[in-house]
Order: sequence, then structure tokens, then C-alpha cells
Amino acid sequence: MSEFFDWFVHLIEPLLPKKFDRNEGFTIFITILICGWGYILMKIRRTLNRVEVVGVLLFNLLYTTVGDYFLAMPPYDYYDTVDRNSGEFSDILLQNLVYPTTLFILIHYYVRYTINKVGFIIGGTLILTMLEWVSVHYFNLFTYKQWNLGLSSLFYFGVMVLNILFYTLFHRYVRKQQKRGRISSST
Repeated sequence: MSEFFDWFVHLIEPLLPKKFDRNEGFTIFITILICGWGYILMKIRRTLNRVEVVGVLLFNLLYTTVGDYFLAMPPYDYYDTVDRNSGEFSDILLQNLVYPTTLFILIHYYVRYTINKVGFIIGGTLILTMLEWVSVHYFNLFTYKQWNLGLSSLFYFGVMVLNILFYTLFHRYVRKQQKRGRISSST
């Protein structure tokens, strides 16, 4: 049993933080907050159907995974997240839960309140930039190398534009499939 435990610890060691400090605490807090908020919107204040929720979450999971891979890994290596220059457990939470769910929350409000597209893109860009600023300045979640908050703002602007485009096209596709009876209207 001891050999198995030693093997397991050795296996997960690269995923563990160097030390548990403010950035891990913030990661846990923001994960619980964002996932709880997303859950409430899906269950109580439902605006998107299940197919659209899954679509938005998967689109943003793909977007953040590819984006982080290209921007935070060599040859570019513009920034590090949390304590290491490669993935650790906190990265997994942020990349797989927090980022996609945050964009789902923004899309939820866009649809629910029929916000003007330009206003939504600018507002979403400001919200995402502000969240990054807080995470950098108070919790050391990112270590910029050849990156800065201005570049993040431009990136988030692109994120918001692509999310509006994706949601609009995907929503149209889902409605068309519902009319043809291929997707249940109750989803």
C-alpha cells in the first residue's frame, strides 16, 4: 500500500501547488462562487436551454484551452498562472470550470435582458479585464512575462465578439433543429 501511495504522490506532484497561499485560496473561492452562480442561473433563472448551455460551455472550454496553450506555453510563453509555468490543480479549476462558466453567465444576461451587442461586448470586456486585474494585483494568479492587462483587454474583446457570434449562430441552429423535431423543445 505504501508503494501505491508513493507512486500516486509522485504522479500528482506536478499538479500540486508549490505552497498553498492566496492564489489557491482565491481559486477555490472564485470556483465555488462562479459555479454556484452558474448553477443558480441554469436551475432557477433559466434563459438558455440545456443544449445552448452545453454549447456555450464547450465553446469556451475549447477557447480557453487553446488560448492558454498558445499564449502561456513556449514558444510564446507570455505569462504563467498560479505557482508554476505549466498546469497545476488550480489551473484545471480555472480553465475547465471558472472561465467557461463566467462566459456562460455573461451570455445568460445578454440573452435574458436583450442587451445591445456593442454594449455587451464592451461591458463584458471590462468585466473580464477587471476580474483579471483583481486576480493579478491581489492574489498573484498570473505572472506576466511579455504580457500586460492591455493585451488581456484586447484578448477579452475578441472573446466577447466570438461568444456573441457563436451564440447567435448556435441559437439559430438549435431553433431550426427544434422546428424539425430533432431536438426537444423542452431541453
